[in-house]
Amino acid sequence: MRACARMLDVNASTISRELKRNRADVAGGSIYLPDHAELCYRGRRSRCHPHVKMNDPTFRAYMVRSLMRGWSPERIAGHLHRIHGHKIVSHEVLYQFVYETEIGIRDRMYEYLPRGKKRRTKRKGRRAHKHRLEGRVFIDQRPKEVDTRSTIGHWETDSLLCKYREPVNVLVERVSRKVVITKLAAKDAEATTTAITSRLKGEVVSSITADNGPENAEHRKIASTLKASFFFCHPYHSWEKGSVENRNGVIRRFLPRTTDLSTWSQEELDEIAEDINTTPMKCLDFQTPNEVYSKCCI
Repeated sequence: MRACARMLDVNASTISRELKRNRADVAGGSIYLPDHAELCYRGRRSRCHPHVKMNDPTFRAYMVRSLMRGWSPERIAGHLHRIHGHKIVSHEVLYQFVYETEIGIRDRMYEYLPRGKKRRTKRKGRRAHKHRLEGRVFIDQRPKEVDTRSTIGHWETDSLLCKYREPVNVLVERVSRKVVITKLAAKDAEATTTAITSRLKGEVVSSITADNGPENAEHRKIASTLKASFFFCHPYHSWEKGSVENRNGVIRRFLPRTTDLSTWSQEELDEIAEDINTTPMKCLDFQTPNEVYSKCCI
């Protein structure tokens, strides 16, 4: 091998790797055949797909458009993989482009990310306010099938506050991550009950999970109307309804805390929900919530 390397002016390790990768098994043992090695090389080459370079202006423009739609780098990479059948670009490369390159920093591209954070940080949950609610059934007694997301019809609910403490109700189905957003007249039990029962009427509903806010005081009425079970997270454990908490973060991109909801109509909130429900998600194998929900309801 060293003699071959000297003749070819390459490192001996190169010859060693070539022999190991392309040996042919024949009756007399394992030997190196140039024709067989060429076929092996061509086979590997045909399965090799060059990755997109970030200096490609066409791809960079596609990435920026996708970020402006609220897609995360992971979602962009996964969607491209699903379309082309092979890996086009790594989500880590996209994050590095946003946070570390001169173009990403100069154009403040982090503002396009779903959370819009200037630095990559871990998320922290919000603390729920403690309220006494009669007849609560805690999440410990919820069927295990809800945790495994094996059946459709298990919803989570939460309230989001905007400017002047104007609220919206958010409902999320656990299997499909489908989102329903409803404008509320007030953050009280009556308005929340009306919103949940009216928006889920006609949908598949087996259970609802909520936090311990006073707006959920009429949980028995909701459960009776929808013929579904109603469960509560433990106090200060809002992360136990993680699906709706995650979607709240996405909705905040459209409805930051400074939003004046008095200028928004229910139709506009439905458009936000539709945009979210038609965005592919990694946890859904880059299908959209609407696609998954429709399949599960057949």
